[in-house]
Amino acid sequence: MKRAIIIMTKIPLAGTVKTRLQSFLSAEECAELAAAFLMDTENKAKTVCNETIIAFSPPGKGMELENLLQYEHEFIEQTGADLGERMFNAFQFAFEKDLDAVVMIGTDSPTFPPEFIAKAFEFLEKTDAVLGKTTDGGFYLIGLHRLKREIFENVEWSSPNTFAQTKRNFMHLNFDLREILAWYDVDEPADLRRLCSEFQINESARHIAPQTFRWINRHKTFPKSGE
Repeated sequence: MKRAIIIMTKIPLAGTVKTRLQSFLSAEECAELAAAFLMDTENKAKTVCNETIIAFSPPGKGMELENLLQYEHEFIEQTGADLGERMFNAFQFAFEKDLDAVVMIGTDSPTFPPEFIAKAFEFLEKTDAVLGKTTDGGFYLIGLHRLKREIFENVEWSSPNTFAQTKRNFMHLNFDLREILAWYDVDEPADLRRLCSEFQINESARHIAPQTFRWINRHKTFPKSGE
């Protein structure tokens, strides 16, 4: 089965990434943390699949990513009026390469195990689609064996309804959908506390996201409850 992983990412520029953490971190620190997330996501993807596509925004900044990342990837600019359209266009680009299965991930869940991506590809050998839910109601992974524009329509993106509405679209299209284990995104200070706690107690997480662990350990970034 010909397969690929798409990584959807923003270029880690100060003031444009992880902005909901700026009540605790500086804009520069948010950019550094986002870069660590991206590098760990890159490494995780490459452990599962050699064919990787980086779909980035804003446009015209791809060289900065090439200088940051360790491995070879295909780079494409994100295009579209909203996140759903950008995701559809990235999937369409991938499927035009005559692939059988494509898994898309973001960079906001640095510690989810690479085995989850492998499981998604395993499911896609027998099913149409795979979703991995986030604890805030979105999803951190979406995998497709076939593509329809309607998957990404009428969805409130970056909301507690995102997962449920995307799942509804799959049901309306009569897609055979499988789900993998839920995980969490790191968007708010409470999520950063959770990440720090996971690193403290879970050695596996430190291996899955070593760049992120080193950044947090170097900055001693353990926000207190309520920050």
